[in-house]
Amino acid sequence: MQIKKSLIFIKNIYDSIKNDGPEYSHADHLESVFNWLFLAQKMSEGGGVSIGYHLYHGWLKPYPETTGYIIETVFNYAALKSDENIGKAAIGMADWLCKIQNEDGSIPDPSFQKKMVFDTGQVLFGFIRSFRETDNPKYLACAKAAGRWLISVQEEDGSWRKHAAHNIPHTYYSRVAWSLLELYKTTGEEAYLTNCLKNIEWCLQQQNKAGWFRNAGFTIRGNDYPFTHTIAYTLRGIFETAIFLNNHKYLNAVFLAVRNLLPELKNNGFLPGYFNQEWKGDQRFTCLTGNAQLAIIMFKLFQHTKEKKYYQAALKLNSYLKSKQHIATNNININGAIAGSYPIWGKYIHFNYPNWAAKFFADALIIEEQISHDISSQ
Repeated sequence: MQIKKSLIFIKNIYDSIKNDGPEYSHADHLESVFNWLFLAQKMSEGGGVSIGYHLYHGWLKPYPETTGYIIETVFNYAALKSDENIGKAAIGMADWLCKIQNEDGSIPDPSFQKKMVFDTGQVLFGFIRSFRETDNPKYLACAKAAGRWLISVQEEDGSWRKHAAHNIPHTYYSRVAWSLLELYKTTGEEAYLTNCLKNIEWCLQQQNKAGWFRNAGFTIRGNDYPFTHTIAYTLRGIFETAIFLNNHKYLNAVFLAVRNLLPELKNNGFLPGYFNQEWKGDQRFTCLTGNAQLAIIMFKLFQHTKEKKYYQAALKLNSYLKSKQHIATNNININGAIAGSYPIWGKYIHFNYPNWAAKFFADALIIEEQISHDISSQ
């Protein structure tokens, strides 16, 4: 059995390398990534989405955290395709999350085997979107329970330490703050907005003069060299809050970071996988997940400012991602997927095709299509 598993692992590595190739049509890339996401859901039980496909371990168990925000992506795709049947997959995800939610509103994490702040915040996005799409009060009740729990465990300074990864504060939890903002938009309850802003203010206190954020990594050691994945998490939460409130201080914090990050983007769309406090990156690998997230941010900055440099940067990032997506392979387990890192053995989620890499790539493709349509219509 061990020998067979090792041989499959070797073949999977070969498949992942040999299928690195050219771009296909935008529609092909979009359809392919969603086919893989739906397969990832099918390979799990109960409606959740598998963590992803590992080249050695195979399909992994369902992951509540990312299933939560994948719900939004699936609903967006259903709207894009004008197909209500696609939305049923998102409802299946939401119903599964309702079932596993703890009585206090928190969401359990399968890796840490305990309730987690970040996971709860990301699932909150799914509950809110499901309520907005269906008007089913069940999802709103789950969302409020999650929001109340997040507020109850938040520190006075606005950070989260209890029930945080490794029990240390993280600036990428600005994405949790953003989930509270969405709950405020839905309910009008001021407490959610207040606690969102407490965290954003704490995050801004962690930013240095070059725009880089302390405490943006998963671990204490990782805080010195955060992946672009968590850097993008940090920026997105601050950006979305800034846009909603028209807060220039928050927006300027994002501009500062992006201004120093963009020069590291190569013409072919390659971006180092992580950066230190001087924005010096590791050129040996790229974090494909972070690239997709940053593409989304660049597209959104273009929408806000109309500055073409952001649009061009986003297109470069997306083009690079398209070249790393497997479309023509006969290996169904990776066809349409996006790896955590490139090369596949890079430092972020090596030898793995995580569902959140596919989710953010899908988001980046959808927003590219929307902006391209808007430009052509002008």
